Amino acid sequence: MDSMYDVLLQLPIFQGVSRNKISELIEKMKFHFLKYPDGEKIVTSGEECNHLKFLISGEIRSELITQNEKMRITELIQAPNVIAPDHLFGRDTYFPANLYAVGTVGIMQIEKASVIQMLQEEPIFLINLLNILSRRSQKALESFTALSSNDLKERLAFWVLSLTQQKSVDIRIICKQKDLYAFFGVQRSVFLSTLDELKEDGIIDYNAKEIIILDRSRLKDMLLGTSKDDF
Repeated sequence: MDSMYDVLLQLPIFQGVSRNKISELIEKMKFHFLKYPDGEKIVTSGEECNHLKFLISGEIRSELITQNEKMRITELIQAPNVIAPDHLFGRDTYFPANLYAVGTVGIMQIEKASVIQMLQEEPIFLINLLNILSRRSQKALESFTALSSNDLKERLAFWVLSLTQQKSVDIRIICKQKDLYAFFGVQRSVFLSTLDELKEDGIIDYNAKEIIILDRSRLKDMLLGTSKDDF
């Protein structure tokens, strides 16, 4: 159980909480621990978000698909992590992406009613959750205000940073090139020249069907500078 406490204490919502308090919460509230085998779908896009889910072991592949299904953005999310906390409350309480297990995956989930009870009884959980939600809501604005020109590199960085998580790896934009350069409103030659520059710098790789982000942190540095906290 000690290792479980260590994992939970790495999650932002549990930071500053004692082991005794976590043990008390697990005994008192409805914490569910689930295992998923490799390849199993954990969440379907559009599914109602009625639990707060935590990735406590393994990795999951997130797949975000546009409504016209012409574009997919996938990323590999590693434990420990919290899954879509900004969709538990508000008007849009539905998971935005499909989630699949990569290898064996451990998920801990807490019913929405229990989350509300935690927030009411323990101010530290309320503060932690507010910080998580505030940081997520601020990241798009922060990156947008960092745009200093109409430079395609900056616009591409802004787009990727806004749609992916800070510690994600193996980020892939799966789309026909003509749809992407039309989306960004640039000519094909300009688009490919930009991709070639980013590839030469070791930030991305690409082919006719997808763009692979090799180093998300360098996209962040390019847009926000190294002095800024990561998204």
